[in-house]
Amino acid sequence: MIRIAIVEDDTATAENTERYLDRYARENGVVFQSDSFPRAEQLLDGYTPRFELILMDIRMEGGMSGMDAAQEIRKLDSAVQIIFVTSLARYAVKSYEVGALGFLVKPVSFYQFAMKMDKAVRVIRRSEDINLPVPTPRGVKVLPSREITFIEVSDHDLVYHTEKGQYQTRGSLGKVEEQLRGHSFLRTAVSHLANLRYVDEIDGNTMILTTGDRLPISRSHKKDVMAGLASFLGGTV
Repeated sequence: MIRIAIVEDDTATAENTERYLDRYARENGVVFQSDSFPRAEQLLDGYTPRFELILMDIRMEGGMSGMDAAQEIRKLDSAVQIIFVTSLARYAVKSYEVGALGFLVKPVSFYQFAMKMDKAVRVIRRSEDINLPVPTPRGVKVLPSREITFIEVSDHDLVYHTEKGQYQTRGSLGKVEEQLRGHSFLRTAVSHLANLRYVDEIDGNTMILTTGDRLPISRSHKKDVMAGLASFLGGTV
C-alpha cells in the first residue's frame, strides 16, 4: 500500500485527483491510501514521515504555499516523494530545489497523471519496508526498515538506531546491508549504514540526519554516497 497526501485548497481539483488515483489503482493493481489536506499547515501539524507521496499545489490561497511547505517537510522527511500540481508553470522549475519528483500543470489529463504516477510508484517500491528480526536478551524485536535511522558497529556488536530507541545485538553489518539492499540504505563508512529517508544534510565528510545524528562518510564511500543520495532524492531508476 502506498500512502498519499493530497494538499489542495480547490475542492474540485482535489476530487479530480482522487478520481485519477482510483482509476490508476484499478488499471495498475496498486493499492493507495490517501488523505486530503485543504491547507499545507494541516499537513505540517505534527508531521511524521508516514507518507510515501505528496501531491501538492504550489499556490494556495490564504496560507502557506506548497513550495514553502515542501521546504519545511524536507527538514523532517528527506525521502517522501513530492509532485507539485500547479497552474503556474513558471514556478514549476523551482520544484527541483526541494527534491521534488516533478510537477503537473493544470488542467491535468489522466495520461499525464498516469505517466508521473508510473515513475513515483517505481521509486517508492524501491524503498518499501522489510521487517528485520533483531535478537534481544528477551527474545526477538521485529524492526520495520522504515523506522531504522542508521545501523552502526560498536565493540563487535550491531546497534540499530530508531527514533524510539536503540537495539544492540551480535551480527554482521555486511549481511544486514545485503538484506536491506534496494531499501533506501547506503553504507557511509565501514562501520555505518544509513537510511537515506532521514538524511538532512551532507556537510563535508559528515552525513547529518533529521534526528541530529552525525555519521562519518569515509573517503572510499564518498562518491557512492553522493551518487546514491542524488539517485534516491531525484527518483532516477
